[in-house]
Amino acid sequence: MLGAITGFRSVAAMEIVWRNPKAVRRHRRRHSFERAGERARYILQEFVEDGHTGYWSTLAGLEVVLGGRIA
Repeated sequence: MLGAITGFRSVAAMEIVWRNPKAVRRHRRRHSFERAGERARYILQEFVEDGHTGYWSTLAGLEVVLGGRIA
């Protein structure tokens, strides 16, 4: 009834939506934290695309040792 008063008509239309072949991944970086006794290791990785596939490349790795000397 509101459409008749305002003169607005809503017509559904079909559209073709193409997928982006160069879509950006949501999670391009990941990090992990592993503990082993008095040591802990933090690793930061980034996803690198290589043509049709991709791989995870390590950007940084940090190892923390408890009980070390203070600088």
